[in-house]
Amino acid sequence: MSVLISGSIAYDNILSFPGRFGEHILAESLDHINLTFLVSSMVKNYGGCAANIAYSLKMLGGSPIVIGALGKDGGEYQERFDDLGIETSICRLDSTFSAQSFVITDQTGSQIAAFSQGAMEQAQKAPFPDHRPIELALLGPDGLAAMVERRRQLTERHIPFIYDIGQSASQFGGDEICRFIEAASCIAASRYEMELITQKTRYKTADITAMGKSLVVTDGERGSTVHTPAGELTVPAVPVHAVDPVGAGDAFRGGILYGLVHKFDWETTLRLGSVMASFKVENQGAQNYSATQAQIRARFESAYGQSVNL
Repeated sequence: MSVLISGSIAYDNILSFPGRFGEHILAESLDHINLTFLVSSMVKNYGGCAANIAYSLKMLGGSPIVIGALGKDGGEYQERFDDLGIETSICRLDSTFSAQSFVITDQTGSQIAAFSQGAMEQAQKAPFPDHRPIELALLGPDGLAAMVERRRQLTERHIPFIYDIGQSASQFGGDEICRFIEAASCIAASRYEMELITQKTRYKTADITAMGKSLVVTDGERGSTVHTPAGELTVPAVPVHAVDPVGAGDAFRGGILYGLVHKFDWETTLRLGSVMASFKVENQGAQNYSATQAQIRARFESAYGQSVNL
């Protein structure tokens, strides 16, 4: 059975500035900034939450289907999906570019970023893959219209889905977020995103679990917690030397999707998510890590003293 992953598909452009932003930004001139930073390097990576999650799930041996949109520059990304053996249902738009982020990082780690939605704004045009049996879905950040349309499609087809709120937490109003929570079978959020949910809706953790739903909250190196109607469980993160945290949450979600589809208990599922996140943070870029199933099993056993069957 397949897992449908709906969300952004984007290119990540990372630029490195060898100086300090603070030495060039004048406090008395913040109302009329006009700056150009000469960068020492630029790296273009594959990114976007749907693609990142599918990459992690496929590495585990899962069967993801990515649904979303690419622009006129999306040919190489589609080729990447094909090379990885990841099935897609993608709307290709020749009138715009694919979604892209541009991040300039200085020598202190400070960042200036911009994100262009591009094709994401029309991702609702991607055809639903009715030709494939779908056991579970993840509905992640995408164009707002696409997220609403995908919720309708999944609900009508009675496909259970994880609502991964991501950056849409700041884009949707409280009432709309409530509708996503009420339609989902599970909600995934970082600790900060959960605080936004609480601020913008009438729902707190206890309200969500009272509806019979599960809530997974990640907290970086402090690990993750699942709240269910039966109680809560916290699993520590796998301790590794972190090089780049970008995309760690997506790698984690690939792990929990695999665990849920294979009917693992929550403790094993969260541990598997943490193992996948640990491989990611050791490498720069959201999809520049790799691990064999044997390596995943070995790290799982080393970190938690328990074996896992993949």
